[in-house]
Amino acid sequence: MKILFVIETFDNHNGTSISAQRYATELRKRGHEVKILTTGKPDANRFVVPVYHPPLVDGLAQRHGFQYAEPEEKVIRDALEWCDVAHCYMPFRLEIATKRMAEKMGKPCTAAFHVQPENVTASFNMQNVKWVNSIIYSSFNKMFFKEFKRIHCPSRFIADYLQEHGYTSKMHVISNGCPAEFHWHKCSKPSWCADKFVVLMVGRLSPEKHQEIILEAVQHSAHESEIQVILIGTGLSEQKLRKKAEKMTNPPRIGFMSDQDLMEALGYADLYVHAGEVELESLSCLEAMSSGLVPLISDSPLSATPQFALDNRSLFKHGDPKALAQKIDYWIEHPEARKKMGKAYAQNAKQYSLANSVSRFEEMLKEEIAEHETLSKKN
Repeated sequence: MKILFVIETFDNHNGTSISAQRYATELRKRGHEVKILTTGKPDANRFVVPVYHPPLVDGLAQRHGFQYAEPEEKVIRDALEWCDVAHCYMPFRLEIATKRMAEKMGKPCTAAFHVQPENVTASFNMQNVKWVNSIIYSSFNKMFFKEFKRIHCPSRFIADYLQEHGYTSKMHVISNGCPAEFHWHKCSKPSWCADKFVVLMVGRLSPEKHQEIILEAVQHSAHESEIQVILIGTGLSEQKLRKKAEKMTNPPRIGFMSDQDLMEALGYADLYVHAGEVELESLSCLEAMSSGLVPLISDSPLSATPQFALDNRSLFKHGDPKALAQKIDYWIEHPEARKKMGKAYAQNAKQYSLANSVSRFEEMLKEEIAEHETLSKKN
């Protein structure tokens, strides 16, 4: 197949872009041709459109490493003429224009739901204002998703949520998937944390990720002086987090980490904490589990990540640092249980392998192409 991915920003390190990059790589390994309709630097595998700078939200988007795209008609047409099927990642101007053009040109097209409205409203501390989020869900559907027969959903959680909000497309629940390089492994701790219990979280440093709950929990822990926190990521909350940590015995390590250093950290960390409030799946949590780390996951009703918990020892009450502290202390005080469950999580995570996910994604595209051809013959 010649597969076109349509995505505003392909090169950054957010979950959606990483998933698109991994899917593209895996599909090419299987003999498919994959090209990207996106912003950024031109290359042989891309159809590049200009960056769009919308008023009001452009500054915030850029601080999160995201760029909107200007839907340039000629580029979109060239991309669609090349492909057998297009897959649209976001409900924005580029994807809307691509779907409209695909209809005119008779090209099959699928969509993905990767932009949770609560992620948008969290920037304004409105993620729990249901009527505001409901308006956005409805708007996304009316202006975009209702035009598609098939939507890729990274979790059953969001598929059910969309159906509750009136979405009638067929939901294909397919994990973003974890690459094979993330597997059970252990590394020696660096000297700076060799005698510490290492608590790790990976994710954008933003309000809805709630890394501050981890810092507060450690300060409530009976083992506070023994704990070293590592928060991997960049974002708007970095300075607030550093301020929050000023009284901790062991200052947390906060900031960007290379892929190699991340892999090592997953090998020497003792516990993974996912404190986020708004998640469609959480690739970082899945990668940690695959690496053999026991996760401690916020039970937020806006998050799909609790689906990964094998028992209640891996869940804590969202927004409650004292509840999290109690669970951290349990895992510190029960090293044999932690070792046993780490292997259980690594084994369980295999069902979310990237290979399995891409196989199911291939089937979704083939189904779309076949149905499109059948309808075309009838018409």
